[in-house]
Amino acid sequence: MKTQNFTQILKGILLAYLAVITSCSTEDSHVEIQQKGSVECTSFMIPDEKIQDYYDSGINVPRPEDTHLKALLHYNINVSDFEASKKFYKLLAFANFIDQNINVTDPAEAQGLDLPPYSLKTTPMRAKDGFIIDLIKFNTPYDGEAPHKDYNSIGFSSLHLKSSNLKKDRAYLERNGVPSTVIVGTEDAPEKIQFADPDGTTILMSQVGPVSHVYLFQRTKIDGVFSTNINVSDLATSVHFYTEVGFKLINQNENYATIALSKGRHITLTESCSTNSAYEKLNHLGIARIALTTSNLEADMEILKAKGIQFYAPQPTQGTGLFSIIKFAAFEDPDGNVIELVKLPL
Repeated sequence: MKTQNFTQILKGILLAYLAVITSCSTEDSHVEIQQKGSVECTSFMIPDEKIQDYYDSGINVPRPEDTHLKALLHYNINVSDFEASKKFYKLLAFANFIDQNINVTDPAEAQGLDLPPYSLKTTPMRAKDGFIIDLIKFNTPYDGEAPHKDYNSIGFSSLHLKSSNLKKDRAYLERNGVPSTVIVGTEDAPEKIQFADPDGTTILMSQVGPVSHVYLFQRTKIDGVFSTNINVSDLATSVHFYTEVGFKLINQNENYATIALSKGRHITLTESCSTNSAYEKLNHLGIARIALTTSNLEADMEILKAKGIQFYAPQPTQGTGLFSIIKFAAFEDPDGNVIELVKLPL
């Protein structure tokens, strides 16, 4: 009985937590030259002013009639040292909720993430603006290969943060042993910097809005997550795929496209010439997947199956432990990036 009561308390905490998180032009581009075999090619980093134009879905994007997808829920970031990474992301003003050990022994359940039976430790971490990263340390199976260092690698390119005093926040990170490189602006007036988490996952941080000097009890002016970008090998193919999934196309040119669901932050698809492909399995270090909320998981699975999309498991997968009140299903985009659909108990 005590165990049941404790489980109910944990589920109540999770429900409260989920309620919080769910309420919540090319000539100007920064250009990087890479080599693709013997052919020189160019990849584009979208200017921040363009990102700001499409920061969230405040324009009331209508939900497509044939799907029930609602919003981007979180990034999953895999790490090698759970405590060190949790400490690092707290420096970036993320607050963790509750640590959980997950042990999935049923092969059918593990197939929901295209993995053999696995065990891991996880904690959702919430930025000031409500954006969530799901920090995960896989125990078994574990893949310790370093994440791609190249921002242009195919897949989820980086965690891109926003700051209202980038110069001071950069100095704060430096004092805490986190070096960075200015990629837009100057040393004295940085506009965008690049650094990495303890495993090498790329992180960008941009000055967004006027510089603020009002700190009160804040250690930093890191205000949340600025943008979500997916690098793709063929923009037209990816735009078609994501609109089939249920996104609305907001804007497109020859280098990138902006897509959105009915709520929450927009996603940018950027065409890249990188030869680094998306990670093969979800236990790879780095940003491994994004999760989208849906109000009808079973119906969306059938709709997307009819469009030729193959899920890792034929039926929704029930979560384990504290997350047993959540159902999910995962599939891949044309480049192998993993998209997870999540039905929250709300």
